[in-house]
Amino acid sequence: MKIAIFGAGALGSLMGGLLSTKHEVTLVGRKPHTDAVNDNGLEISGVVEKTFHVGARTETIGMSPQDVVLITVKAYDTEEASRSIAPMVDSDTIVVSLQNGLDNVATISQSYPSRTVGGVTSSGATFLAPGRIRFAGRGETVFGSSVGRRDLAEMVCDAFNECGIDSRVTDDITAEVWMKVIVNASINPITALVASENACIEDEPDLRKLAETVCSEAEAVAKASGVRLPRCNPFGKVMSVVAATRNNRSSMLQDVEASRRTEIDEINGAIVTEAMKHGVSVPANETLWRLVRCLNIHSERNRKR
Repeated sequence: MKIAIFGAGALGSLMGGLLSTKHEVTLVGRKPHTDAVNDNGLEISGVVEKTFHVGARTETIGMSPQDVVLITVKAYDTEEASRSIAPMVDSDTIVVSLQNGLDNVATISQSYPSRTVGGVTSSGATFLAPGRIRFAGRGETVFGSSVGRRDLAEMVCDAFNECGIDSRVTDDITAEVWMKVIVNASINPITALVASENACIEDEPDLRKLAETVCSEAEAVAKASGVRLPRCNPFGKVMSVVAATRNNRSSMLQDVEASRRTEIDEINGAIVTEAMKHGVSVPANETLWRLVRCLNIHSERNRKR
């Protein structure tokens, strides 16, 4: 299959590298990274130690239609990404969101209503330097269609499994997306605020208790919103992800360290917004949301000095 990764940062590059073992992959990302990949290959360390030779470019203009376009941009860039991928999409292209946040599939579906597949993964990746990614933890990846196109989700799932990326298909991708948001809300802002790898939540009792409170609040919001979460203990899921990705620096922590905008509005902020609709109290989520927003503002001020 011809697969393009749009927004090839840490996670997108990791998936692109692994998929390139069986498929024709093109990474679309920022110039320093794409230049390094074109010059020296994509170096992945950690769970996998290998250099992958994949195509990389900074824009989609002039690209031919792909079999799959995998969107891995930040959630706040999804609308723009939907427009940017147009040259790579025809009537047979499957457009896949593998992102954080609640609303990505709905946003992409406005442009590609019958060809959009939602996806979530608990694999962890850290961007080390242009051309270098650390595969910090292996996790399950789940795909599903919100418009009943299970066949499309199965095609994507098969392509991932063929390359050793443990994947499955669900008939309720909304529930899986909510579960991923709950996991992210319980891990990412805490690690960003204490500037530590995911292991801190397992190792520090106070942080573990905070994560449990955030998870419990988010679970209540999901239920109030009519979401039937997967049959599991949500906090047990959070801790299993922490255990599998102990050495990962969460995407939110990486963003804070690089003075970039975080996805806090699309994760804990989205939980707070949904909670307000249903009269659910979420003080822990709201506090983390406001604290990380302040980190964003402080980082932006420092960057402009």
